Amino acid sequence: MQLPSEIEAKYVLPALRAFIAKKLILEKGYTQEKAAEAVGVTQAAISNYLRGTRGFKIEWENNPIVLKYVDEIVEMIMRKAESREITKKLNLMLVDLRRKGILCELHKNVEPLINIDNCTICSE
Repeated sequence: MQLPSEIEAKYVLPALRAFIAKKLILEKGYTQEKAAEAVGVTQAAISNYLRGTRGFKIEWENNPIVLKYVDEIVEMIMRKAESREITKKLNLMLVDLRRKGILCELHKNVEPLINIDNCTICSE
């Protein structure tokens, strides 16, 4: 059995970093190196994000909650907000994803035997 925090670390964070990096590069003109520095990963990781070989196991493009937070984080990066503030925003997004049950669906995909209908761990 995987804890919600394990699902976040293994699937959610890489997908979110990939989404943020992709927006920085494709929409804001960042280089892979500059995006890697901003997101806190290597340039090789960014390359893998762009090719879809890492961090794209979750499609966030149609999730309004994720889009809102990612756009805010990208803007914070663009205006060179403090790392602490960006980390705080990213953490708020993870809390929101838990509370609104979005993480539950992913957890169910990873562990098909889990009963998400009766689980309240993330919303507590």
